[in-house]
Amino acid sequence: MQICVHLDAARLYRWHLALLAALSENGHEAAVSFGDTPEPLPISFTVLIDYDHARARAGTDRFSTLLRPEAFAAWPQYAGGGYDIMIDLSSASAIKTHPGRVVRPLYDGSFKDYALFHAILEQRLPFLSVSDSVTRDHVWALGRPAIETPWRPAYAMDNITSRVVEGLVRVTNRIALGEAPQDELPQERNPAGRSSILPAASVFARSCVARKAARIGELFTGNEAKWHVAWRRITPAAPTRPESRELDLTAYRTLEDGGRRYFADPFVFAHEGITHVFVEELPKATGKGIISHFTLSEDGTPSSVAPVLERDVHLSYPFVFAHEGGIYMLPESSAAGGLDLYRAKRFPDEWEKITRLIEGRIHDATLFAHDERWWIAAGSENFQSSSWDGLSLFFADTLTGPWHPHPLNPVLIDAAAARPAGALWRDDAGRLIRPAQDCTGGYGSRLTLRTITRLSPETFAEETVGTVSFSTRSGILGPHTLSRGGGFEVIDLFARPSALRAGYRA
Repeated sequence: MQICVHLDAARLYRWHLALLAALSENGHEAAVSFGDTPEPLPISFTVLIDYDHARARAGTDRFSTLLRPEAFAAWPQYAGGGYDIMIDLSSASAIKTHPGRVVRPLYDGSFKDYALFHAILEQRLPFLSVSDSVTRDHVWALGRPAIETPWRPAYAMDNITSRVVEGLVRVTNRIALGEAPQDELPQERNPAGRSSILPAASVFARSCVARKAARIGELFTGNEAKWHVAWRRITPAAPTRPESRELDLTAYRTLEDGGRRYFADPFVFAHEGITHVFVEELPKATGKGIISHFTLSEDGTPSSVAPVLERDVHLSYPFVFAHEGGIYMLPESSAAGGLDLYRAKRFPDEWEKITRLIEGRIHDATLFAHDERWWIAAGSENFQSSSWDGLSLFFADTLTGPWHPHPLNPVLIDAAAARPAGALWRDDAGRLIRPAQDCTGGYGSRLTLRTITRLSPETFAEETVGTVSFSTRSGILGPHTLSRGGGFEVIDLFARPSALRAGYRA
């Protein structure tokens, strides 16, 4: 398809160039046009972005980097005529006149980039969608992206605009296939328009100062938050229907870490009458994750923790499972550029790599079987997005593959329900339940329980059926991984020592 990307000459960003390149890589013929709007970029916002780039020594490849028109010289200039689609990124009040179809990204229902700037400064996750001139009642919904460092406005903009680029390319490809938007207009409408962002910028700056002061206080007092692994005894009955529940820390025992490391991502594996727990261990001395292991006795007493798998890259999320007489592990090793399958040579402390299943930065890969196929649900990222908000699926006929990406990948963009949080299970109604991380309040702030309602190599749909969290009053975040087996429920949680002590006293 022939596509024109219409830009405001005063607000040109690196992500605009990335969009043009992505459109071209998807087989489209892309050109640019430039216009001028009467709305200059707010200086208070650009100063914060420039300061953020400077203090982080960020390179010019960041999506939030402002560019000059000559940066687009390599792209053909739109000369009018028969382009199929115009992608209008100018934030102008009126839609650019164009003989073909016009699409525009929306931030909480507003096409103004001021709405994006307000969301960033308010440290809020905007809902992204795309308007389409063929319909006024429906839009292309993209989802709610995660912001990994909300106190870093440049990086927040990188996270959000990466999903905008990805979404615009997907919309363009779907239009090329003859599809039309079906999603309802978003209920949230941002009235920001051209309203001044100076008050929001001032509040943002003050919050950053307060956060830095609090961080210094935590380090000085030794009250720095970290991840912990905890467990409780449960009735080894069939899983019941999921429901929302608030966790009571006094029901759990916490794994001692000696103050020199943290533990997270627990996975329970019952084998020959012994309850094994595999965890990510991150020693403070190295800052590199390894896979460690301990066992639980009948009364919940833990054995000592010992490393069982270490590589030259960070490892985490040790998904352990049995298949055809063997015991396997799918640890996350996204820094290595792919998902590798390991088999136990001597369980539980000796593992050998069998093969690489999937190339790419795959996070928290979770294997399950459905309709006589193997499936992997995993967190995914694109461009400079977060890995907290994207869910991608892969399927294969055999464990070792070949593995195929789902054509709708990422099948979900949602900071509240995308990234996997443990093994799937079927409840007593036969529904397939997928635990997911809710990162809307920070990484792993709680769990969302989702039921998969439609899954095939062509389709996917799921809906929320419950949540699992600690009380907001407790100061404890999590869990962000949930595992059951051998009569135990094992979770992880993120807390300062003071909050942990208060939780056990409650």
